[in-house]
Amino acid sequence: MFKTKCGPSKFVFISSVSVYGLVSGYNIDESSELLAKDPYGLSKIEAEKIILDWCNNNNVICTILRLPLIAGIEPPGNLGSMINSIKKGFYFNIENGKSKKSMVLANDVAKYILIAAEVGGVYNLTDGHHPSFYELSNYISKQLKKKPPKNLNYLVIKVIALIGDLFGSNALINSIKLRKITSNLTFDDTKAREIFLWNPTPILKGFKISDN
Repeated sequence: MFKTKCGPSKFVFISSVSVYGLVSGYNIDESSELLAKDPYGLSKIEAEKIILDWCNNNNVICTILRLPLIAGIEPPGNLGSMINSIKKGFYFNIENGKSKKSMVLANDVAKYILIAAEVGGVYNLTDGHHPSFYELSNYISKQLKKKPPKNLNYLVIKVIALIGDLFGSNALINSIKLRKITSNLTFDDTKAREIFLWNPTPILKGFKISDN
């Protein structure tokens, strides 16, 4: 790629906390080693390197935003699955839903992109609260006017997960998936708060859904 007089002076890349390759941990910051081994995480690591090199070679301000689970309208992935399961009455918490995960509102990310573009650097973005599954599922249930999810006994799920190990990654639940569900995984966004005054809305206040 060649830089011209009308070329970009700033570049913002939306990356992911998956680059860290971790399934558990507390307040992981931007200095942590990038250990991802899955295709998605590896692709984000490679993309970050390519973009950083290009920006450095072309004197372009580069900002990389590493996002956790994103909450917004009709969210995909695990959050979308949780909402659909709660709607149908099929959702259950495991081990009282006490594990915490970092999340961020899509609207907050969009609001700060142009601000972050001015400063450059690599930043984790979160809502700063890191809601537990219990808090999140109850918050969603209340909006959907559903009863709070019940809790499943951990030992029972553990046995089911061990059986699931026999079927590998295709199993609805196995030991690897169970560990991800029941482990805390939170990220530190102090750097963003200090450098460009990142001040997000907590998920449990700003995330709105509709029962369609």
